[in-house]
Parts: sequence; C-alpha cells; structure tokens
Amino acid sequence: MSYKNLEVVHVVAMDQNNCIGQGNALPWHISADLKHFKAITQGGVVVMGRKTLESMGRALPNRVNWVITRDSSWSFDGVKTANSIESALDQALADVQNSEKPNSIFIIGGGEIFKQTINIADRLELTHVELDVQGDAHYPEIPSEFKKISTEQHIDDKSGIAFAFVTYQK
Repeated sequence: MSYKNLEVVHVVAMDQNNCIGQGNALPWHISADLKHFKAITQGGVVVMGRKTLESMGRALPNRVNWVITRDSSWSFDGVKTANSIESALDQALADVQNSEKPNSIFIIGGGEIFKQTINIADRLELTHVELDVQGDAHYPEIPSEFKKISTEQHIDDKSGIAFAFVTYQK
C-alpha cells in the first residue's frame, strides 16, 4: 500500500497506443467495459479531474466522487472538490474508510491525473482495446515495476472490437 495504507488503483481503458480519450470523450463504446468499470469502482471512492467528470456529465452513483480542479469557484452537484491530487487523496481518506471498499481508492482519469499518480499506484485495472485511435488524451507508459497478473480476452458483441481486461500489480 503506497498511500497512507490505501491501495491506489488506476481504472482505465486504452487503445494500442495508450489513447484514453478523444475530444473529452471515450473513443469507443464497449458495454462490457463499462460494466467492468462499475463492478470495480461501485461502493468506493473515485478521484478524477474536472474534464473527466464534465465528459461524464454527472457524478457516478453509489460512489464518493472527488474532482481535482484548480478553479476554486467550480462546483458540481454530487461531488467533492480539491485543488490538488494530494489534497483530494488526503481529504478522501475518511470517505474511503467509511466506504464499501475501505482499502482502495480509485483514480479514473484523465490523462494528466494518471500521469501524476502512476508512481503511487499499486494496481492497474486496464482495458486494452484493440484499436488505433487518434486521440488527444493518453495513459502514461506502464512502469517496469508493474507485473501483469491476469488477462481476460473478450470481443464486443455489438461492435466486434477485441479487448482484454488486464490487471497489473506493483
């Protein structure tokens, strides 16, 4: 556990070139990935950047939502705000301890938030999507201290897109 006895978990879907977004939106729609994301994060505490929340358009239900923004006047119904990653993580400690998942905090985007927290992450829950998207948001390179511990291959029924749920552990 690398952050005050909490497991820090990144949860993200990316293409073959680590693209995670295009125009502040997911560049694909894979129903199984959305269900997988929900199963991992539901009942827990999620931390994200402002743009990630705005792209979703709402706070995620049955989770404590923390948003990092430099704009001190920004607010959004159903979320708590902090002006830095450190502040968000520190303030979220009590929420995590009172959640259904009291040992983990989930970082869910975007690219800059992932980049700034990759070194404190303990586990990566990644969906590798077999596409090559020309997007504008990217996940950082996975550091060598992370080891792949499980892989589940899938193909989306509607789109035919191949993808894999992959877990990495530090």
